[in-house]
Amino acid sequence: MAEVGAVLVNRATWPRDGRVGRITKGEFEGAYLLLAPEVDGLWGFYISDDLRIHKEDSLRADDYFAIEEAMPRLLEEMGVEWVEESEDARIEIEIFDIRSQWHKSRRRRERVQSLLDFLLRRPRTK
Repeated sequence: MAEVGAVLVNRATWPRDGRVGRITKGEFEGAYLLLAPEVDGLWGFYISDDLRIHKEDSLRADDYFAIEEAMPRLLEEMGVEWVEESEDARIEIEIFDIRSQWHKSRRRRERVQSLLDFLLRRPRTK
């Protein structure tokens, strides 16, 4: 758990699809961060410059996973300022547009699971 600005970063309450912030310090100063909870206690750090401002050949981008214990220090070193919740979805689409892929993947898994549940519950006849 970490407090960044006035925002408490806590796995239990953090949005499943992450949240977008602006990096104000360090190597990626000025870039955007999408911070998302991942499996096994990891956090996904997805970083990108704004394509509307930077040319594609000079675009800085990175992504990596960090353990829960390292996450507060990394956010502090980056000086993350979270975007307003009302702007989060729009900025995510404009900068990253990876949530749409996450949603498709989840829907596909849910449909497969529903089909398996149905087939496994159905009595078999000979």
